Amino acid sequence: MKIYTSEQMKKIEATANEKGMSYLSMMENAGAACAKEIYRYFDCADKNIAVVCGKGKNGGDGFVAARLLKKKGCRVSVVLACGSPTATDALTIFGKLQEVPVFLFEQEQAKEEIRTADVIIDAVFGFGFRGKPDEKTAEVFSFINESKGAVVSIDIPSGAECDSAKVCKDCVRADLTLAISCKKPVHVLKPSCEYCGKTKTVDIGLDTKAVKEEFTTLSTKPQKLLPKRSSLSHKGDYGKVLSVCGSMKYPGAAVLAATGAVKMGAGLVFAAFPEKAYSAIAAKLTEPVMLSLPCCEEGFFARGAINTLVEEAQKADCTLIGCGMGQTLATASVFEEVLTACKDKVVIDADGINLLGANINMLEAVKGRAVITPHPGEMARLFGLTTEQVNANRIPLAAALAKKYGITVVLKGANTVISDGSRIYVNRTGNPGMARGGSGDLLAGMVAGLLAQGFEPFEAAVAAVHIHGKAGDIAAKINSVYGMTPSDMAAVLPKLLSEYEQ
Repeated sequence: MKIYTSEQMKKIEATANEKGMSYLSMMENAGAACAKEIYRYFDCADKNIAVVCGKGKNGGDGFVAARLLKKKGCRVSVVLACGSPTATDALTIFGKLQEVPVFLFEQEQAKEEIRTADVIIDAVFGFGFRGKPDEKTAEVFSFINESKGAVVSIDIPSGAECDSAKVCKDCVRADLTLAISCKKPVHVLKPSCEYCGKTKTVDIGLDTKAVKEEFTTLSTKPQKLLPKRSSLSHKGDYGKVLSVCGSMKYPGAAVLAATGAVKMGAGLVFAAFPEKAYSAIAAKLTEPVMLSLPCCEEGFFARGAINTLVEEAQKADCTLIGCGMGQTLATASVFEEVLTACKDKVVIDADGINLLGANINMLEAVKGRAVITPHPGEMARLFGLTTEQVNANRIPLAAALAKKYGITVVLKGANTVISDGSRIYVNRTGNPGMARGGSGDLLAGMVAGLLAQGFEPFEAAVAAVHIHGKAGDIAAKINSVYGMTPSDMAAVLPKLLSEYEQ
């Protein structure tokens, strides 16, 4: 499914206008499409309908819907949430409402219209909304939310931001959102998607081919992401992963990372870890080859591990580095030497990302071959921003980092964002139960497992993130979001993968 941002929508509309479809015609088409869908969806013949309109283009769409629903015999009223319309086309449409009663929200009758409506149409703000509404408009939103009628938002629930998916305190909570022409970030990203209710796209005759940038998401239903395997294949056909992860302090990171690569079907997985962590790690791994290497007294990799790691990295189809390895002077040396030695694909996670902060230009050595998987805190350190700033700009920051260094970025969190600088993917699987230590280690291993098998970085990241989230959803159903663990997610992967095989 392709998703379009507010800027892309402006470009699509401008292109349509240049080709002869006026903005007034677009407004008429949008209102007509919404009226038709609302009439059908709610069987509106004997319903009371209150259309709450803003001053701009979204309000104009609402005026059209009100006029046409009135023609169909519905009992319709219009409530002006912010006073009389100011947008030129909306004013033109407003002048055609002779048979529809119109009230200012300040009037008691306006409140009564909303309070007694069977269906409330929210046409206050469209994709241009930013920030928060003024006190009066926030009161309108609250009144809509407290009313008993079903709420339909035209294009976007008022109070939600189209691209960032942020919502204001009193954002309208819709039962149905009618996305004009196509879905937008607000419809698929959290938290705004939770305010949309059911989202249905209505066609108004716009050609979305006016923009070339790709912003996609997958259905939450299983996709055929994994190619069919030959009956004559052997382990060498499915790649070798070198996992440079873990320490005496964080043995679980090494276990989960290697497990992720194994479960995703890598032919060979070499788990390299500090020798002092051997008993904790080896006891929980059966399939990987163990590389127990020199370490310091505290149980982190020592420089003495470099020669072996460099040799193995040069032979690996994919090297995963960083999970739980620590940030000592020695691990910094290990990280730089291994990264430079890699001849094929690379996944950088956790402490590897933090070590990049000292010299992010190291990414030049793996340009076109690397996937990095930061959480918002790690992303913030790379950019010198706060975590809050990162979360408010997830898509542009992921795309900017990917484009600048020629890598694939997986910015984790609710609705993980993946970009290779030109394409953007937003994930829709997963749940709050995955917000715990170890989930990212498992994901990094899963990405590495697919890369070793020949997947390109962007495709590997998309597939792994989607399936990782689905595994989390299954684990939550079995054990609850409170009780589930990354190990539970790993346990359901083998059966789950059968749904993704071609």
